[in-house]
Amino acid sequence: MCVLVLVTGLIAASPRPDVQAFALGLVVPGGGFLAWAGAENTISILAISLFAISLLAFLLALAIWFATGNILLPLTVWLVTALVAAGAETIWRPALDIVPVAAFLALGLAYGAATIAWRLGIRRRARLNAYLRSLEAPAVAAVPETNTAGDELSHEGLRLMRLLFDRALQPVESFEGFEWIDQFQTAAVRYQLNFMSYALSIAQSVHVPAFHGYFRTAQENLVAKQQDHRIWRYWQLENLWGNLRTSADTIPRDNIMLSGFLAAQIAYHHGASGQRTFDAPGSLVFERPSGERYVYSLPTLIDALARQYKTSEYGLLACEPNWIYPLCNTISASAIRAFDAANGTAHCDAIEDSFRHRLETEFITAGGRFVPFRSSVTGFPAPMIGGAVMQAFPYFFLYAVFPDIAQRQWLVLRRDLTEDGCRRALWPIDVGNYRFSRASSYAATAAAAVELGDNEVADRLLSLLDEECPVTVSDHVANRSNASLWAHSVELIARCGRAGTLRSLVTSPRSSAPSGPFIQEATYPDVLVAKAANANGVLSSVLYPGERSGKKALTIGGLAPNNSYVATGAVGEFRFAADTQGTARFELPVDGRTELQIERTG
Repeated sequence: MCVLVLVTGLIAASPRPDVQAFALGLVVPGGGFLAWAGAENTISILAISLFAISLLAFLLALAIWFATGNILLPLTVWLVTALVAAGAETIWRPALDIVPVAAFLALGLAYGAATIAWRLGIRRRARLNAYLRSLEAPAVAAVPETNTAGDELSHEGLRLMRLLFDRALQPVESFEGFEWIDQFQTAAVRYQLNFMSYALSIAQSVHVPAFHGYFRTAQENLVAKQQDHRIWRYWQLENLWGNLRTSADTIPRDNIMLSGFLAAQIAYHHGASGQRTFDAPGSLVFERPSGERYVYSLPTLIDALARQYKTSEYGLLACEPNWIYPLCNTISASAIRAFDAANGTAHCDAIEDSFRHRLETEFITAGGRFVPFRSSVTGFPAPMIGGAVMQAFPYFFLYAVFPDIAQRQWLVLRRDLTEDGCRRALWPIDVGNYRFSRASSYAATAAAAVELGDNEVADRLLSLLDEECPVTVSDHVANRSNASLWAHSVELIARCGRAGTLRSLVTSPRSSAPSGPFIQEATYPDVLVAKAANANGVLSSVLYPGERSGKKALTIGGLAPNNSYVATGAVGEFRFAADTQGTARFELPVDGRTELQIERTG
């Protein structure tokens, strides 16, 4: 409105054609070119064409702003088109009165449309509330606060997990099998690393809590890969054009798509394994080729996030410069809550009220839908893009922070996820590689359904995934054609998870290594561990050969030094003694599904 008043004043106050054309150019991108057009003007077609080209260029600049956080580009395009129009030698007057009036009219129409949309949303909210009140019993199964660990992972699940291990266990500097498309949007490699790690944490929590070995190596490798300069070098450019700052440090501001996601990656790993590797000062080092280093640890990541939340105008943080996503914030908030639960701190308590209030008032529409993202500069929300997955997937993480909101929103959404409606409701583009496939939509929505205890919807989605994107197996590794690595990772979350798994991991993390026998080391891919759980001092495990049957080496930890133990199961029975460090190493035949139990004798 201020710009329109200024422009109207310029047009009225100055007779100069260049000033007036410039003023029109400030009203709408390319508007200055309309001053060329007139009934007697032979270049009217050119003027209108230049206006159309300017408008398209501005829309493209807006798209780039969304994709990369480059807030300078739309402003630059707008200003340049105004200056070019002002520099024309021949200026005609017809648009001088029409454009400002049209702009005011457009502003009024936009306000009217927003008012109508709000009133329709209120009506829809009333219908949704009536629907929720009509439910005699929750449509979502009761979700336990904790999980019983030790479910056995299927052989098919092991094949899917191998796709992730093959990439996570390669040398840290290698990225073979990752998808390098862009580093600004959803196909960025950092997200592949994040969600591979999230999936392995879920799998370890549910299936193999009494196994360290290559799970720990894979997780540490994935964190180390995040520190590779190729992963985070995008930030200096994005910080420059999004925040007008030159710093290459990825942590302090407007970058929770790295800092928050990485904090969650580490916190989930710590919670699943009981280890605290990245709590140590200086355990995270981001080093530029010039030698400049930014040194952090999980505690300092959490401190940086909590500090930003306390000063945030919206109560939520920008995932990237100028754009606030509820999904990014639910992931970041779950990281803070997990750290608090593990360390007895209270960062979450200090931000919880503001976060909840802003989430419900700024990021849930009057009609009860999550706003996909909102501009922190203009306040404008994005249209409802991305289909049901943009609604569903945040609930997977939100259940660990605000379970009541997550359950309510899921009950609203699941009406769209009927047997006939699933396919229509989900976006046909894989966000992990931009190919035409619903793999990521099916997998991510199924993961949310599993976490919320809605097995009916989860089974429906995973069946559609199998039907539309069938699995092929090569060298004992599962793969879905056209599906991204991100989609495979999220599918593993859906396959391995149980109701409330992430919530349990966040709110009740393990504080130490297993008490009693656990599998300390096994060689990948010689031995695939499908189950490893310790109950009452007894290790129960299920092993598979990775390539071929034969004798496989295992190292068992958590033993009482110099005490005797007995191993039973498919291997028969044999006795062994722990060394002075409480470990024992032996070989045993692994042929197909092989059960192994270990307990202390005497």
